[in-house]
Amino acid sequence: MIIRISEAHAHVGESVTIQGWLYNLRKSGKIVFPIIRDGSGMMQCVAVKSNISEELFDQLKSLTQESSLSVTGTIRAEAREWRL
Repeated sequence: MIIRISEAHAHVGESVTIQGWLYNLRKSGKIVFPIIRDGSGMMQCVAVKSNISEELFDQLKSLTQESSLSVTGTIRAEAREWRL
């Protein structure tokens, strides 16, 4: 199911797809934290090297700002509120 970022709170625990642009990308060894934006907001994602193919992990690490992408995963609630 494709959703907008602003709808994520209603899909906690569900597998969804977010489509948007790469706002920022942080790398920390075997974990990558892409921040995705769409017309409704921003969301931090987490990609762990051991959970995806090495080819996909390498592609993700090489994305540049404003790259278009589609991310599928399970929505997890974050208790902390943060703003960019």
